[in-house]
Amino acid sequence: MFWRARALVEELERTELRPSVAIIGEPTMMRIIEGHKGCFEYTTEFRGLAGHASSPERGVNAVEYAVRYISRLMALAEELKTRAPKGNRFDPPWTTLQVGTISGGAARNVIADHCSVEWEMRPVRNEDADFVKDRIRAFVESELKPAMKAVFEGADIVTHVIGEVDGLEPVTESEARQIVSELTGLTEAEVVAFGTEAGLFQKAGISSVICGPGSIEQAHKADEFVSLEQLEECLGMLERLGRKVS
Repeated sequence: MFWRARALVEELERTELRPSVAIIGEPTMMRIIEGHKGCFEYTTEFRGLAGHASSPERGVNAVEYAVRYISRLMALAEELKTRAPKGNRFDPPWTTLQVGTISGGAARNVIADHCSVEWEMRPVRNEDADFVKDRIRAFVESELKPAMKAVFEGADIVTHVIGEVDGLEPVTESEARQIVSELTGLTEAEVVAFGTEAGLFQKAGISSVICGPGSIEQAHKADEFVSLEQLEECLGMLERLGRKVS
């Protein structure tokens, strides 16, 4: 979804169109959300040297190096818990980091010559993202790669950036928050841990807020749904918005 929003922002900048407000319709139970963490996603590929499992020292096991990489990521995830800014409203208040998938190898008796790890982090602030990227890069360059290349020069570790989307930062004055407050009758705004495209629009100078039907608790799982009551409440807000802008 993020690449579509990024393309839209680029198109707005190209055509010099600048909406004053963006309302992002993610599932918030129609509550007003004024802030969320960033969403940084990566795929790291490990390229080793295949061989027979009876002589593991003659190959470069990509899965083993991926496991070492993941272990370092998990250690960084624990360090991030100590870096939570004071007064942070997020739950949890620190930058989170997790591994989503690991895939590699051919058979139990074959040294794995390939492996990939998909991982992501949700930064409270961009400094935390830099902290993780700098330290995992140093670990790769100083420890993992030298050990791999000592056996096979063609071995490598490459990280692909899938997306790096800034978070939505709460601001004191927000036209978007004021408009949605008038439409919903709500006066309080909250923050959430999940990410949306709102940070992209805010970075482009567009006042942004999140409000939509349904609950994030039903997202990304079997039988995902939005209740009819929530849809009706959203349609009522959109009808009021239509009258307001006309």
